[in-house]
Amino acid sequence: MHPLDEMIAEGEHLHQDFKYFLSDARKIARSVAAFANTDGGRLLIGVKDNGKVVGIKNDEDIHMIEAAAQVFCKPEVDYEPRIWEYGTRRVLEVWIEPSPRAPHTAPDENGKPTVYIRKADENKVASAVERRYLELKFAQEPVALVVSKPQQRILDYFAAHNLPFEPGYRYDIPRIAFSCLMSERECTDAICKVILLNETI
Repeated sequence: MHPLDEMIAEGEHLHQDFKYFLSDARKIARSVAAFANTDGGRLLIGVKDNGKVVGIKNDEDIHMIEAAAQVFCKPEVDYEPRIWEYGTRRVLEVWIEPSPRAPHTAPDENGKPTVYIRKADENKVASAVERRYLELKFAQEPVALVVSKPQQRILDYFAAHNLPFEPGYRYDIPRIAFSCLMSERECTDAICKVILLNETI
């Protein structure tokens, strides 16, 4: 069996995305950034959503990926390209490792730098908590949480409402911040620090 057949049989998922063709480097930058910001993964260029191999027509797709990763992703994203020969067709595989320089941004539809993450088989705009979590996770300074009265109110609030400390959970930050007598920024910081500290335990 061809290695591509094994990859395609997996379908699209958290670590894999199919692209029929590339038409916009800014748009593909969102996929590149999302993989780099999450757990890494591969793009298969020249494969339809249904898994049919149509192949790439020329090397323009390679240049498009280069522009997406190095021009439109900020900071730029490292990637490994590979061309697969599949019968008379060629498929471009682009492997992206999880990045220690996350969060990476890519332009949204209006050109605004936006943090994207991978959820299931889709790229999603990161929430405020997910963005801050990535910023703190890959910052040079170690994460420390001083349990002052405001931070204790956060812990008590989460315990009372049976809320998990997870970066992907959709928190009602305005409500939590108001209840805990904190700014939304302070609230987001405290939540992300607890998440990161829990991950080290």
